[in-house]
Amino acid sequence: MVRTCTTTSHQGLNKRRVPPNVRFEVDDVEADWTYHQKFDYIHCRFMGIAIKDWPKLVRQSNEHLQPGGYAEFIDLDLEWTSPDGSLTEDHASLKFNQEFRKASRAANAEPCPGPLLEGHLKDAGFEDVVTQKYVWPVGTWPADRHLKEVGAWNYLQIMEGLEGFTYALFTRQLGYTQKEVEVICANIRKEMKDPKMHAMFHLYVFDFQPSPFLFCPFPSCSGTDH
Repeated sequence: MVRTCTTTSHQGLNKRRVPPNVRFEVDDVEADWTYHQKFDYIHCRFMGIAIKDWPKLVRQSNEHLQPGGYAEFIDLDLEWTSPDGSLTEDHASLKFNQEFRKASRAANAEPCPGPLLEGHLKDAGFEDVVTQKYVWPVGTWPADRHLKEVGAWNYLQIMEGLEGFTYALFTRQLGYTQKEVEVICANIRKEMKDPKMHAMFHLYVFDFQPSPFLFCPFPSCSGTDH
């Protein structure tokens, strides 16, 4: 059986080395879905502040699944915390996180969809929702080997993407100047090198089927990613 995969993105993608059964579409996943076929698998991951209307996205996902189809949503709760109180109000990193969430919501985008998704899924008619919650450390401070590796990768993506996460939201929504954002980013980078600061946030994974039909193989799938 030849399986086909339709992947939706808001921007063009590098199509080199793309398998012949994968099709990319540049589209707005929040617009009305106009697919002529239904899907056996829908995967939505890390859409975070890209989505304005989560209930609509979840509802359309349900409506476009085949009977017995399978769906998976993966997203974050970006509220930073620490297991031992080592992240405090004195930290620039915590202030940044608070301001980031404030700016995102000012832009009508939810920065912490993870803990809200279960309610959206059940409201949309999904049944047998299985929720998994994972710790995402910021840095290599955990003693656990796996969490240490996760924290290292998380640290890297935050350090490399800090300005990209910050400039537009902080200047447009909160009125920060470019210089003020640069100072914030510099302070965060300095703090994140401190092994005594045990920052973390959470990842949520939701797996479910929309109806009690038996699960069937995947002749086709649809994915949304950010």
